[in-house]
Amino acid sequence: MTVFDGELIVLWKLSDLIWLLLTEVLIQNFLFLLFWAGRKTLERRMSRRELHGLMKMILWYALLLLPVIAGVVMFRSTYYAIEPPMAVGEEYLNKVSPVIDKVSFSSWTGHGNHWIFKLLFALWISGIFIRGILPCLKEYSLLVKLKRTGAEHKDTKLTGAVQRLERELGIKKPVKVLVNKLVLQPFVTGGFRYRLHFPEMLLEEDERDLLLRHELIHCRHRDSLYRRILFLMCGLYWFNPFMNLFACYFVEVSEMACDDEVLQGRTSQERKIYARLLVSFNQGENFLRHAVALTGHTKSGLERRLENMLKKESKRSKWSAVLITAIMLSVCPLLTVSASYGASVLQEKAVKMVVVEVEEEMNGGNTLTEEVDFIKIEDMVDLGLNLGARGVTAVDTTLNGIGAASVATVKLEKGSKVYFIIVGDNSTDAFRVGYEDSAHKNTSVSTTNGEIVHTFTIPKTDTYTLFIQGTTTKTIHVEGSVTTR
Repeated sequence: MTVFDGELIVLWKLSDLIWLLLTEVLIQNFLFLLFWAGRKTLERRMSRRELHGLMKMILWYALLLLPVIAGVVMFRSTYYAIEPPMAVGEEYLNKVSPVIDKVSFSSWTGHGNHWIFKLLFALWISGIFIRGILPCLKEYSLLVKLKRTGAEHKDTKLTGAVQRLERELGIKKPVKVLVNKLVLQPFVTGGFRYRLHFPEMLLEEDERDLLLRHELIHCRHRDSLYRRILFLMCGLYWFNPFMNLFACYFVEVSEMACDDEVLQGRTSQERKIYARLLVSFNQGENFLRHAVALTGHTKSGLERRLENMLKKESKRSKWSAVLITAIMLSVCPLLTVSASYGASVLQEKAVKMVVVEVEEEMNGGNTLTEEVDFIKIEDMVDLGLNLGARGVTAVDTTLNGIGAASVATVKLEKGSKVYFIIVGDNSTDAFRVGYEDSAHKNTSVSTTNGEIVHTFTIPKTDTYTLFIQGTTTKTIHVEGSVTTR
């Protein structure tokens, strides 16, 4: 952590990244479990299309806004931005010390890049490669093979049907239809330029139109793009089983939303034809059998789709869907903020529990010897500083000879800590820092190399004056920070 010209510049360490990653997963799981637990209610109150739209919003939130909000909250909960430079005469003293607000592995212990965090980071990257990149490369090779072996369909009846359905569904960009003997079930690829891969099989006109409408509705919903995003997130958060649960449910709902739209107003005979086609696509084996990211077809998904098709469509209030969507989107940021702040508090407790004698590690083991005397410090100059958030203040002053400066007068409980980081301009500068109680007993340490990093433990509850005092006749300039806890 570095401060330059009054601006706080913090370089996060691996511990910060790992903690943020775990916090994101925690929040995602809360959202996904909340969604999963209430899915039956949502399915009763919302149409499949409305439910699909809500899931898309949650997906975008989990991908973009959640990491940003969680990162900002945890950053502000861990680091305290210092105040602007203090004016002395006509000059600004811009050199100030970093001020730590809360306890974290990176700010208090020096273990921000500990081997444990390096190991966890390496495992995460390895998992991304194995569970994310490799499957994507495999599916990419399948698409290349399809493109190489497939051919653009020249059947005027098929292309005419596609163009007619594109106009009906409001699809502006033409969809390229590729027929391939390796494909046993139709599916769409591409997020912006769509390709409809169609099986090389003889179909009746009504069967063909039902299948084309289903896949073109996927194009209108941009489902192939959302599936790529979803499976990208499954790769990033490969260790989170609830992400895969949400992904499967997302694919299932997207298929049922298209089914509902295809079958809207259809006769029972057309529904039977459509159901028979779905069952036929799940028979047999081919090289795309397990490419759920591309086709969206699974055995369990098929059962749910058939059950959904048999259900009688009930009337749903649009206001109900609007209210549910508003509630869910309101819960997302509130849950993120509260969980992120809670994770920061948990990290603080974890540091104090796991790390032995944190304060000693901060200041090199308190190698300076504390001296006690009962001589009242006369003519102490009050710097007029106020302790900031969590008892932190920046110090920047000039000491004249053996003159003393009061940093703050504050009531402290027994066992409280006072942490000084004070540095002179030169290694030969001589001064001391400490505290004086109401009986004028003062406890202090003196510098041996122009700087002091020391933690005092308050022996009893009292009102104390925290001070800095020169110990020679020279005029010296010192700066740093004082923290009370």
